[in-house]
Amino acid sequence: MKSPLPLVTLLLLAVVATLFGTAQAACGPNARCPADASNYLLPHPDCTQYFLCNQGTACEQSCPPGQHFNAYHRQCEAPETACCDIFVPCNPTA
Repeated sequence: MKSPLPLVTLLLLAVVATLFGTAQAACGPNARCPADASNYLLPHPDCTQYFLCNQGTACEQSCPPGQHFNAYHRQCEAPETACCDIFVPCNPTA
């Protein structure tokens, strides 16, 4: 009879991965975040992300799949209107 240990180990790893697999937003002080502002959004070097600032602390956030952050409108939107990626044709909206 085979030992159930490999199966138990695999199940335990799956449970741990499920519980801890969701990445926490990376947060830290950011000189670009106003010290007196909350819910202030700043662009991130990665077009699919942005920083959410609260009292001088910035936390990385992600746009919904398929969207880029528009620094002018301070929101996530279609890549062609966000004009963040130099390799995507830009057709900004007013």
